[in-house]
Amino acid sequence: MKNKAYTQAVMISDRVSLNDKTGPYWPTEGWRTSTPEAQGMHSVILAEMLGAFQERNVHSVAIVRNGYLVAEAYNQQTQFDIPQDVKSVTKSITSALTGIALSERKLKSIEQRVAEFFPVWSEDPVRSKIMIKHLLYMVSGLDWNNVNEQASTDMMYSADWIQSVLEHPSRAHPGTIFNYSNGDAHLLSAILHKATGESMFDYAKTHLFRPLGISNVNWNEDPQGHTIGAWAMALTLRDMAKLGYLYMKEGQWDGETIIPKPWIKETLIQRVTQNYANGTQGGYGYYWWLKSLAPGIVRNSKKPIETFYASGAGGQRIFVIPSLQLVVALTSNSMDVDMPEQLLHHVAKAIRSDKVLSDNAEATSKLNQAIETFKTAIDQ
Repeated sequence: MKNKAYTQAVMISDRVSLNDKTGPYWPTEGWRTSTPEAQGMHSVILAEMLGAFQERNVHSVAIVRNGYLVAEAYNQQTQFDIPQDVKSVTKSITSALTGIALSERKLKSIEQRVAEFFPVWSEDPVRSKIMIKHLLYMVSGLDWNNVNEQASTDMMYSADWIQSVLEHPSRAHPGTIFNYSNGDAHLLSAILHKATGESMFDYAKTHLFRPLGISNVNWNEDPQGHTIGAWAMALTLRDMAKLGYLYMKEGQWDGETIIPKPWIKETLIQRVTQNYANGTQGGYGYYWWLKSLAPGIVRNSKKPIETFYASGAGGQRIFVIPSLQLVVALTSNSMDVDMPEQLLHHVAKAIRSDKVLSDNAEATSKLNQAIETFKTAIDQ
């Protein structure tokens, strides 16, 4: 078997001819590749990015522009065909499946009350008012203790995860206070299970993964057989990029509607404002995070550039920037919460044009070498 880093380097040198193919193309059977220059990006800047982040516990990164894979790199711990634990990126998939279930009329509306599915809340003056939409942006009002992941740990070690969530008292009226809650997301999985008549994983296989050509995927379940709605999914890096690309294409894939466009738009409305420790500001929609690139990060940009992303602990990300036709998928084991965004900024700086740049053999060689060197990286 060829060394993976060597294989990656060969791929980059072959990309220009691959990019010459004409006609409509979707990456269902796999990503077509291209040199960065053919997609208006500088290979040298991408090589510098890999050099700068290979000692920051990044495990893998894939960069897609205009629908073409322009670069990907893997450290010692993974490779292109190994599913990786994406942590809370899982929640963004739960959001997608909610939209699909609504389009199939498995769910009536996001205004449906959770008590319709779990009558134990019907007589509770506060919890009876919790709606599906409240679960989708973490404003259920349930008391969920995130200190040292206490509530999530309690749920994991309980005999019945859903019962554990249902027993949590309210600390606020629904829709009034944002409180990040794995319980909200897992409860939504149980609702989808009841509504569709199958586990969320089985539903995803038919309605989301299969149309995109995603088969090498794992998704764990709780003791009662409910797919874990908050975490526990493992995807390959390339398939993470496919999911980002689907959202960039507003739910359309190869002539079919996978996720209704109105649901994508509804998902990406900012409902919660987030103020970060580094002084920046972002927001939260339906299990997707929202943030803009500041003016000047992309060459000649004078206005903020809208970005949205799926996010998991430790630096798992699927970044999507529609106006740049850019998707960046990232896995890592980093406690530096600013690292993924810093990496994205480096990638964005590589964009120089919406047109093809001149071929640059020296730059391509530097990127190939950076990919090969990245393969030797290990967690610090």
